Amino acid sequence: MADKNFGYIIKNHLKSNKHTYIGLFLFYIIGVILGAFAVNDLDFQQKDDMTKYLNGFLKILNSDEINRISLFKISLSDNFKLLVLFWGLGFTVIGIPVYYLIIGMRGFTTGFSSGVIMGVLGTKGIFISAFCFLPKEIIVIPCLIALGVNGIKLSRGILKSWLKKSIKDENGVMQKIGPYSFVTVFFSIFLFLATIFETYISSGTLFFLNS
Repeated sequence: MADKNFGYIIKNHLKSNKHTYIGLFLFYIIGVILGAFAVNDLDFQQKDDMTKYLNGFLKILNSDEINRISLFKISLSDNFKLLVLFWGLGFTVIGIPVYYLIIGMRGFTTGFSSGVIMGVLGTKGIFISAFCFLPKEIIVIPCLIALGVNGIKLSRGILKSWLKKSIKDENGVMQKIGPYSFVTVFFSIFLFLATIFETYISSGTLFFLNS
């Protein structure tokens, strides 16, 4: 019975927020496309610098000089800051467009990074993108989109209460803060798993593919 109720809640949530989900996903895809095309706009000197930087990183990786614990701490710190940012934006009206901007920028970074790697390493770069970066993105992007939808929903509720200036609506928003924060904590678990994957599995696979 509980499983049916949970399934109904998820189904109803997706149905009620499908346009927001689609919008955020489209911003991500557009970002990926723009990032991939941006690689083609680099001049010869910029491409040469990118090639030297990437080859230098791969050389360090092959020499096993990377401290994975430090890498884990850096990655965890970055994901935690992003998580706090997504949580905090939900309490602001201006957070609504910012969610779309952040998701789009994330897509741009993904497209640009993958484009550079494939451009420099060719076929090996395709394998590196597919086996090292794509699995992490499959975990992170749905989480960020879900957190974005969660935040946008709260922001709209706050905006609605401001426009109506209704005490009842303001109380309703206050009651949503608990569930809103719970959703943030829930998806933080997946972001933590993505951090572990990025630090140990992705870097290990990258070492194997480049050896």
